[in-house]
Amino acid sequence: MRSMRTWIIALAVAITATAGGIAIPVHSAVAQATQNAPAPLVVGIIDLQTVLKKSKAGQSLEQALLAKSKAINAEIGKTEQGVRAKRQKLEQSRSSLAPADFQAQLSALQKEFDALRKNASAKRKELEAARNNGLQQISDKLDVVVGDIAKKRGLTLIINKSLVVMAAQEWDITAEVQKGLDAKLPKVSI
Repeated sequence: MRSMRTWIIALAVAITATAGGIAIPVHSAVAQATQNAPAPLVVGIIDLQTVLKKSKAGQSLEQALLAKSKAINAEIGKTEQGVRAKRQKLEQSRSSLAPADFQAQLSALQKEFDALRKNASAKRKELEAARNNGLQQISDKLDVVVGDIAKKRGLTLIINKSLVVMAAQEWDITAEVQKGLDAKLPKVSI
């Protein structure tokens, strides 16, 4: 509060002195503060979730991940069904097998099942890596698009809409970002 009072007094003295034709130096801290003032704040708001859902790249990624997920699930399901059928067949022939033979075959079957689980885990990690790769492609192009829009509009701050309680509608650049992303990245390859 004291510095504000000092600034106002210094400004009033400077205005009065200048009006009378006398040049009196303004307090050096006040002069320096006005010279180093930051650029005016110009805000942009972007709804990243909407951009990801509605953009061509986001939809392309979603479709590719869904197709890959279905293929993985089908492959794992088929293998799992085969292991279950072997287990059922082994259970049916239990009475005709020696206990040691049954245990050996059961152990081999358990190893198959463990391999299936390990394969399923590896496939899920592969799917997650593909998802991250696709999101990275989108993020890279999104940075370029948002940078271009910020430069064109003179924006000095861009905030994700999920962090904003209320904002002026003209600050929302979501549609413009989506349009720019669609132009720069119509499809994501994973």
